[in-house]
Amino acid sequence: MIKYTIAMAVRMVCIVLAFVVQGWLMWVCFALAIVLPYWAVVIANGRGESKPTPKASTVVAPRLAISADAFKIPEEKKN
Repeated sequence: MIKYTIAMAVRMVCIVLAFVVQGWLMWVCFALAIVLPYWAVVIANGRGESKPTPKASTVVAPRLAISADAFKIPEEKKN
């Protein structure tokens, strides 16, 4: 997050300088102000090589079965 914040601070400086200076330096400041957000995101998201995580074993749930004998029709109560 610090790298991103520094890049955005440099971008703000470039924007201010683009309105202060003239000539080719103005265009360089505008170009940096436009390109820096992309670079900042790429740098902030860059993590380098990550270690491969071990694959979790597959868990098999037992198959649930209800036999036909378990179903009973409730008898109606007679008044």
